[in-house]
Amino acid sequence: MKLLISILLITYCSTTFAQSNAHKSSIFIGLGPSVTIGDFGNKESRDQNAGLAATGFYIDLGYQNQFSKIVGALVMLKGKSHTIANQYLRYYIPDNSGGSLGLKSNNWKMGSVLAGLTQKFALSKNEVFSIEFREAAGVQFTSSPEIELLGSLSELAPEFVKQESQLVSSFAYLVGLGFKYQLNRSLGLKAYGDFNSSNAKFKEYTVKNGNNTFTVPPSEQQIQTIDYGLSFIIGF
Repeated sequence: MKLLISILLITYCSTTFAQSNAHKSSIFIGLGPSVTIGDFGNKESRDQNAGLAATGFYIDLGYQNQFSKIVGALVMLKGKSHTIANQYLRYYIPDNSGGSLGLKSNNWKMGSVLAGLTQKFALSKNEVFSIEFREAAGVQFTSSPEIELLGSLSELAPEFVKQESQLVSSFAYLVGLGFKYQLNRSLGLKAYGDFNSSNAKFKEYTVKNGNNTFTVPPSEQQIQTIDYGLSFIIGF
């Protein structure tokens, strides 16, 4: 009986110590799927606002400091990649035309530098479990996909069209919600989801069509995703 009481007492003390003495500074790394929404995930290729982006993945790395019981600050780097849903571009070849279309593209790629605030609220008396909100803003660098089309219709000569990739920067922000479990003083796990938004503005560019070229006017792409995954936390 004394042994059981001793074990329970040690377990209780170690659990309480884990959170109440947790390091205020920490680094975190997280990864998971990035789900496209809005115009960015629109697969209607006739819509000039459609991003044709499929679900991709993200990874983030950051530093967080808890400067009060509830409020903290963070800085983070986030990278994302999304493939193009190529099958939705095939409307260019009419049905029963005897034509064919060869298509090649690379990914939408984004990298962000963000800073913001966090708010943490304990879900258990010993603060091992907690819920965390975060809001951050910064700059996002967006690389649009390069797309190559090689199409032919019946007896007509094949046509080659190429859209070059562009790299632009824009304002970006995220709001997120996470559930944290503090393993011990230095280690923790957090499951969370972030809503991300940015509006990338692309300059006028030239498209090659065989021996001909034509100019595409400036355009914008609203980029919105919901990223959810698991983050590993190291306190120091």
